[in-house]
Amino acid sequence: MLDYRGIEALYTVQELQSFEAAAKKLHITQSAVSQRIKGLETHYSEPVLIRTLPYRPTRLGKQLIGHFKRLCLLEEDLKRQLGTSTKEMPHISIALNRDSLETWFLDLLDETDIFSNVILEIIADDQERTLEYLKNGLVSACLSTSEKEIVGGKVCFLGNMEYVLAAAPEFVKKYFSEGTSKKCLRYAPAMKFDQNDRLHERYLEKFFGINGEELNYYIVPSVRGFKKFALLGYCYGLIPRIDIAEELQTKQLVQIYSDKVWKVPLYWHYWAIQSKFYQKFNADIIHHVTHNLKPFQ
Repeated sequence: MLDYRGIEALYTVQELQSFEAAAKKLHITQSAVSQRIKGLETHYSEPVLIRTLPYRPTRLGKQLIGHFKRLCLLEEDLKRQLGTSTKEMPHISIALNRDSLETWFLDLLDETDIFSNVILEIIADDQERTLEYLKNGLVSACLSTSEKEIVGGKVCFLGNMEYVLAAAPEFVKKYFSEGTSKKCLRYAPAMKFDQNDRLHERYLEKFFGINGEELNYYIVPSVRGFKKFALLGYCYGLIPRIDIAEELQTKQLVQIYSDKVWKVPLYWHYWAIQSKFYQKFNADIIHHVTHNLKPFQ
C-alpha cells in the first residue's frame, strides 16, 4: 500500500513551499514532515523532492502528487455520498493561458456560479505548456492546444481563439502605407508577451515567410498592456479578437490584414475519475463555454 501520509507531506510542502507551514497545516512537527518525505525516498530508492527553493517534486514526486490529488477528489465525492463531508470546500486547480484567463474566462465569474462551491487555484502559462501541469499532477484540469487525450484523461474541444494583427490607425498610416508587406512588417515595431512568446514569429512565418526573430519587439507581459500599447500607437501586435472587438468596431484599432487570422484551437483536459462533483465542475465549464459564452466567435 502507498504511504499516503508521506505523499500528503510531499504535496503540502510543494503546495506551501515551506516545511514549517506544511507542519502547521498537518499538525505535526517540521521534523516529522521531513521524516515522512525521507520515508518515501527510502522506499522508492530515489528522491521525490528537490530541496532548494522553490521546492519542486521530481518525476516520481510528480506522479505521487498527481495520484494523491485525484484520490482527494474521489474521497471528497465519497464523503458527500455518505453525508460526512465537512464544511470545507474542495480544492480544484486549473492551468490556463493568460489570454484566456484575462478575457473569456473572467466572464464565467459574472455569468455562472461554477466556482461558488470550490476553492480554485489558477496557474497561468503558455497554452502549449499547460498540459504538462496536468500530466505531472500539479493541476486538476487545464486548457491546452493539444487534442490528444492523456492516459487516464478526457478532452473536449472548446473552440478557436482568434488572433488578429492590429494597431492604432495613426500607426498603420505611418508604417503600413508604403512599401511591401514584408518591408512594413520588418520595419514597424512589434510586441510580444515575453522572450518565450513565439506566436508573432509563427504568424509572420506562416503568412509572409518572414523570420520574426529579426524584428524589434516591445516586451509587454500583460494582456491588458498589449491592448494599451497598441491603442497608444507604440507598436502593432497579435491580439485576441475577443479582447479588442469594441476597439475594432469603433475604429480605435485597425486590423492590418483582415484576411490573415491566426486561430489557436483550445481543448479542455481533465481526469477520467468517477467523482460526481469534479465531473460536474468540468461539464459545467465545457457546456457554458461551448453553448452560452461562445468566446471565440
